[in-house]
Amino acid sequence: MNLPEIFRKFRNERERLIYRSVKRVFEVRPGDLSLYVTALRHKSAAKNIHNGNAPSNERLEFLGDAVLDAAVADYLFEKFPDAEEGEMTQIKSRIVSRTNLNSMAARMGLPELLETDAQAAQAKDSIAGNALEALFGALYLDAGYPKTRKATLRVLKNYNDLGALLTEEADFKSRLYEEAHRVKKELRFDTEAKTAKGGDKYFLSQVFFGEEKVGEGRGSSKKRAEQSASGQALENLNAR
Repeated sequence: MNLPEIFRKFRNERERLIYRSVKRVFEVRPGDLSLYVTALRHKSAAKNIHNGNAPSNERLEFLGDAVLDAAVADYLFEKFPDAEEGEMTQIKSRIVSRTNLNSMAARMGLPELLETDAQAAQAKDSIAGNALEALFGALYLDAGYPKTRKATLRVLKNYNDLGALLTEEADFKSRLYEEAHRVKKELRFDTEAKTAKGGDKYFLSQVFFGEEKVGEGRGSSKKRAEQSASGQALENLNAR
């Protein structure tokens, strides 16, 4: 039973802070608070502070990663009814990127709530995104998928300018031309019409920086294939 905060018994100040933070960020009143406490416990704390007697957030992070992917995929499927798989995949990858999740977690104040040992404390800003994913997993176990999906999208909108992010990421080809100009590389697309085994027509595009292939994509039109290839190229270049 979800009790009003005034009637809840917290074992310590940390639990009270986590309860209030989850309620503020997700706009959901926690039921099983232990899930959220675990979501904010790094493996270093589980091992070195609790002597291995407390679970870390790794399992919840695994679950939350899948929940976040599903919620964002649902959203993009409804938001862009004419978009193809490659286009939605590229947009989703940037929304759920580690850089973006760490940035969101920082704006929520999660690094201050993350439990680590002294050594890992130096890296709180770079591991807070993992804890955010773990919180999505905790929320899923505590409240179910429909509420988690709603809360996840609310968080993405409240702690990102999601509309601007979608618009900014929509034209991958233009951004790739900007990157090629920045690094003084010749940009070239090789795009061909193809026929699948079932007879369906599609376009396959490969994009090159000079002689180096940096991305590949396919689509129902030449434009969409080149956009998909450009998105993959940007992702590959950013990973270097």
